[in-house]
Amino acid sequence: MAGFGFEFLSFERSTGIPSFAAWMVTSTHPNEGRRDRTVGIDDPERVSRANADWYELASDYGLFAEDRRFLVSLEVPLPSPVGGADEEEVGELVWGLVELAEEWDVMGLGAASGVLGWASGCPGFAMSSLDGSVFVQGTVWQESIGTAVLPAPHKVASLREVVRRNVGKSYRTPAEDADALAWLARGDT
Repeated sequence: MAGFGFEFLSFERSTGIPSFAAWMVTSTHPNEGRRDRTVGIDDPERVSRANADWYELASDYGLFAEDRRFLVSLEVPLPSPVGGADEEEVGELVWGLVELAEEWDVMGLGAASGVLGWASGCPGFAMSSLDGSVFVQGTVWQESIGTAVLPAPHKVASLREVVRRNVGKSYRTPAEDADALAWLARGDT
């Protein structure tokens, strides 16, 4: 992660913030509080503009703690089920605690790394403030790339319903379920 300006500090489990929920920011509606910044996919300056937009939204909505720390969703492989190589690889979404360096490149080098996307200028990431008070998602839309931010995600009824429906699913680990239940217990107020 140092190659794109994140210092990885640790994996964080039992945060009470379901990592999978942060991947659903773009499924919420602007009237639920979601704010977006996008840059055209054909814009030759898309990486630098999208980086600036990400940083502005993240700063304005409180992603960063005073020490520039925040959480980034990471998929960690789980042990292969019995049956071996023919089985589909299974992973668990966990939070990685990171600190933002002075120089960084989320939308370019970060996306190209495979950690924050799949190619330079093609982001795919989910982030949270340390207290879960804001989620930030980077994505590629049909004709643009960009960042969506959702303040107070635990108050968004549609997101709460999706999280509620995910609890106990076979593709969720007990740790993911525990974070989801803790998050739902916050209430919508």
